[in-house]
Amino acid sequence: MVVTDVALLRAVLLCALAWVAAGCDAAKGTARDSIPAGLGPAYVVDVSDDGRWVVSSHGSRHVILWDVVSKTSKVVSAQANIFSAYFVPGSHRFLWQGLDNRVHVVDVNGNEVESFLHFPVYGHALTGSGRYISVNKEYGVFVGRGEGIRRLKAEGGSYLGFGKLFNLALSPDGNILLTAGFGSPYDAEWDFIEEQREVGYKDLVAVTLWDLERLRPLAKLPGNIAKTHATFSPDGKYVVSGSENAVVIVWDAKNKKERFRLASLAHGVIVNPNEPWQKWKYDKTGLIEKPKDHTGSSVLALKFIDTANHYLRFNNLQHYAILYSIDSPLPLKYLDLGTKPFPATRDYSRNTAIDTAPAAGVLVTGQAAGPGINVYKYDKATQTLKRIWVAR
Repeated sequence: MVVTDVALLRAVLLCALAWVAAGCDAAKGTARDSIPAGLGPAYVVDVSDDGRWVVSSHGSRHVILWDVVSKTSKVVSAQANIFSAYFVPGSHRFLWQGLDNRVHVVDVNGNEVESFLHFPVYGHALTGSGRYISVNKEYGVFVGRGEGIRRLKAEGGSYLGFGKLFNLALSPDGNILLTAGFGSPYDAEWDFIEEQREVGYKDLVAVTLWDLERLRPLAKLPGNIAKTHATFSPDGKYVVSGSENAVVIVWDAKNKKERFRLASLAHGVIVNPNEPWQKWKYDKTGLIEKPKDHTGSSVLALKFIDTANHYLRFNNLQHYAILYSIDSPLPLKYLDLGTKPFPATRDYSRNTAIDTAPAAGVLVTGQAAGPGINVYKYDKATQTLKRIWVAR
């Protein structure tokens, strides 16, 4: 009896200590009990427009729904496509695909709105009006599902081995699709959209605008090289594209024209961009100093952080988000995202593990070496980011 009582007392004390520890973590904005056992790193993170909810798909085949307000999470599935988490714009509905290839449209209360069989996706999207866009592993792009599916871009022109998904972004009205994957130095010379029609536009893997109504390309936006990411501004007026070679370009989306290129983080604005790069000269006027531990400039992702057209640049291997205005080539601030845990900026194959809700000023990233997420709140008055939740 004595042994039993001692064992019971020990168990009670251990539970009490665990409860206290969990409470302390929660007070710090960390929810240790919110991470299921065996959860792998997030490959895709997507945020609802109001910043309240996050859905993520992980290397362990899990899909997790996170509640930013209550700092809790729940497992949606443990048998899911790792590239399939997606929030439907303007809603509390999200997508995920099971290993049986069934795509599920679910609301945050767990109610399934619809489901349908589809090929295994390497990224997909659903507009507010119900138009479904999907990409397969050969970088074919399709609109619709079932018997109504239509091809937008043929398979091919791919960049297998470069470790990056074909990036998809929708215009605010859902009528234009923006894709970006692998830019080429020859893009500016390739004015062959009409020639590409015969082969299904298979080589349009750089920054391209597509008309989802007429199912055809609208324009190529050339200039980026190697792994390339692009996004729309919240008002749909601008596109920002950036690539592994550190080139970031701001575009007028309506006129499909380049507005300017961002300044070099080390040297400033190029004053003679039409000359060969070996002859470039720079103007450092207004250029802010880089943090001493910011050592790279290869672009991993670009995300708008507010509705006043400020956006964040994420460079590979760096723990900073660089703040810009859509009207200037110069950086405004370097915003430290912290290193404990390090954000998911160490791997190009996980550049989709970064997302924002501009209307709410919320940034969410996966973690470089962990299964959880980091959540940040942007203060537009002070132009600062504050980390409000670390789930690990």
